[in-house]
Amino acid sequence: MPEHIPHPKNFSRLPDEARLIQLASEGDQQAYGRLYSYYYPQLYTSLVFISQSHEDAQEVIHEVFLKIWKTKETLALVRSFEDYAYTLAKNLLFSQLKRKKINEKLIQFLSDQTVIGPSPDQQLLFKQYYQTALDAIDRLPAQKRKIFLLRTQEGLTLDEIATAMGISRSAVKKHLYAAIDSVKEYLRQHTGDVLLLVLFYFF
Repeated sequence: MPEHIPHPKNFSRLPDEARLIQLASEGDQQAYGRLYSYYYPQLYTSLVFISQSHEDAQEVIHEVFLKIWKTKETLALVRSFEDYAYTLAKNLLFSQLKRKKINEKLIQFLSDQTVIGPSPDQQLLFKQYYQTALDAIDRLPAQKRKIFLLRTQEGLTLDEIATAMGISRSAVKKHLYAAIDSVKEYLRQHTGDVLLLVLFYFF
C-alpha cells in the first residue's frame, strides 16, 4: 500500500461551498449535484491511489455519495464537505480491502492450499461459517446490532455513529464492545478452528 495517501485538500475548494452544503442538507438536489460533480474527481484520484483499482474507487464513491444523500440532514453540521466525504470514503475503502484480504485467506484455508480451488463441500462449509457469523449479529439487540454494523461494515468512527444515532460517544463505545463480546462468544461456540478467520472478516 502506498506510504503517502493524497488528500482532497491538495485540490482547490469549491466556491460558496458552505451555502451549497446548507441547501443540500435541506434537500436541494441541484446543490448536492454541484458538490458531487466537483468533488467526485478529487475523491476518485485519492481512492485509486490507495486501492490501485478503478472499479473499487468508483464503487466506494458511489456508496459514499448515496449514503451522504440519505443522511443529508447531518450535512448541516459539516464544515468541510471534502473532509467529510474523504473520511467516509477512506474508511469504507479500507473496510472493503480488509474484507477482500480476509476472504482470500478463508478461501485458501478452506481449499487446503490446493491450486484447483475449494471443492463444493468446502464452499458449503464456508457458507455455513458465514451464515453463523450473520446469525450471531442478528441475535444482537437492535441498537447494538445497528452500532456494530455501522462500525464494522460501514467503517464509521465512534463519533460519527454517535452523531448519526443521537447518543454519546461513550454510549456508542459501551454498546459496541458489548456487541463484539456477544458475537465472539457465539462464534466461539459454533465455529471451532476457523473462529479467528471469521472474526477478522468482521473486525
